Amino acid sequence: MTDSQSGGEWRAPVDPPTPVTPVPFGKPWSIWFWGGLISTAGLALAVAPRAVLHLLSSPVETAALPWVRFAGLLLLAYAMGYHVAGWTGQRTYMRASVVLRVFSLVVLGAFVLLDWLPKAWLAVGLVDFVGAVWTTLELRWRPKPKT
Repeated sequence: MTDSQSGGEWRAPVDPPTPVTPVPFGKPWSIWFWGGLISTAGLALAVAPRAVLHLLSSPVETAALPWVRFAGLLLLAYAMGYHVAGWTGQRTYMRASVVLRVFSLVVLGAFVLLDWLPKAWLAVGLVDFVGAVWTTLELRWRPKPKT
């Protein structure tokens, strides 16, 4: 668009993002925490998969180690979404993460009941569920109107 078409006013080709409603204390701490936890788990799986899986009572064969390391890298990539949501305040992503994290407990619980995973994996699902509740509480918070 030229200056003559816009009445002499220049506009950026893309508008800046709309400010988001902040969460308590100005930062979505549950999203930051969960992103950090997933990043740590992903890095640990990528670097020391046997030690991590030993904690979860899940021994792994040597032939599967490259796949476990790859899963760790996928977790790192997945965690980036949480970091970006925390930096930008993307409430839509945060709401979607609540649903995903609640279903995590359901799916892991089913896998344990089917004897596909050891019971230690329920701890992962419970931590995920608690994080979902925490994020829900943060999303429900609204700043008081300024008078």
